[in-house]
Amino acid sequence: MSKKKAKQKYYVCNECGYESDKWFAKCPICNEMGSAVEFTADINYMDSSNDDEINSNEITYLDSKIEEPERLKIKSIQINKALNDGLVKGAVYLLSGEPGIGKSTLVSQLSDSENSVVYISAEESKSQVMQRFKRLGINNKNIGLIFSNSLEGIFKSISKLKEKPEILIFDSIQTIKSDDVDSNPGSVLQVKESTRKIVEYSKRTETSSLLIGHVTKEGNVAGPKLLEHVVDCVISFELEKTSGLRMFRVNKNRYGPTDEIVLMEMTERGLYPINDLTNYFLSDYSNEPGNTLSIIKEGNKLIPIEIQSLVSKPVYGSPRRVSSGISIDKVFMITAVLSKKLKLPVESKDIFLNTSGGFRISDSSIDSAIAFTIISSLFEQTLDKSTIFIGEIGLDGKIRNTSHIEKRVEMAKKIGIENICISKRAKINGKNIIKLDNISDIVKMFKGGQYYD
Repeated sequence: MSKKKAKQKYYVCNECGYESDKWFAKCPICNEMGSAVEFTADINYMDSSNDDEINSNEITYLDSKIEEPERLKIKSIQINKALNDGLVKGAVYLLSGEPGIGKSTLVSQLSDSENSVVYISAEESKSQVMQRFKRLGINNKNIGLIFSNSLEGIFKSISKLKEKPEILIFDSIQTIKSDDVDSNPGSVLQVKESTRKIVEYSKRTETSSLLIGHVTKEGNVAGPKLLEHVVDCVISFELEKTSGLRMFRVNKNRYGPTDEIVLMEMTERGLYPINDLTNYFLSDYSNEPGNTLSIIKEGNKLIPIEIQSLVSKPVYGSPRRVSSGISIDKVFMITAVLSKKLKLPVESKDIFLNTSGGFRISDSSIDSAIAFTIISSLFEQTLDKSTIFIGEIGLDGKIRNTSHIEKRVEMAKKIGIENICISKRAKINGKNIIKLDNISDIVKMFKGGQYYD
């Protein structure tokens, strides 16, 4: 049985990637007019006249000996660890982030290694790229530069090199254009086809490829969702707007664990990982009314952090809620619970809430710390000993247990906290442990436990 080819036409929407075997004037998915692009595909079918030409695939069994994929080390120890010991040969990595966050700076620093690297710039001019490498102090002979957006031209230039590069960096995938697609760079079809060809090349030549991807205003990777499925690792580079920190977060990794993070700080000399997260957010902590500590889980890391609040009489007619680093909905919820369950007059007060450095927190374990800071500022009282609060607050006022409580308590002891307040439902006991059943137990910790206006 031999293979024969037949031609088949189909149409693809240039905006959303919708495919149809019939031409359409208006895309039924995104409602874009005139977005249909015609393509011709080769369809293979079997000819039963020669059964000897059928190729069989080798079957692999679970007890077969499979070698571990070879990895390429990069200079940053923290990023190596986040990627499970480096870049895998033949793997494709997608790095996405907002404009101006420092994606090009990051990949420029990652390219400075003992591995042979080809950096493809399809966005910036030669002088811009060279100035950035000079500013970062990178003068590595292993780094080659290509300034082109033609994918076929890029592969042709690479094929002329005496030694095959180990790492390819594409800055960015939205500006790369394949000559096989009659569409503008950045369109759904161009991104889809260019990525497919890069993946095929990487697997065939065992070359690690790093693609920089733009994001939409919603924060998603621009282009088809297929882009995230076909690559081996998806990395988001996020900006902590109020603190200026950058977060390197692994969202998908076929060769290692996900949700790995690296916190980085932008300087004139580039991006540098923060090694001592334990004390980074506690350097200016003072035991004043409205201040307290908690331990949050961000990715795979536990981070001690300070939470502050200020409760005051409203200056204007209606009370205000201002929050930096914590969701305003969480502030509304905890304020409502304190008002309903404890009859505290917090709903008629201005409440300002802040985390150290404005670091954004989504971990629900800070609920009890938020409640404490609000009550502390309202009473104008604080505790004599350094205290940390770890626990989630339910709408019934109960303080619930949180995940990884043992590790959080262990970290609190390491940084010298005298009182560790956790949920009564946590199965941990000790000299410094204070068990809380509900939010009324927080009020009892203050002298008198009453509010006087």
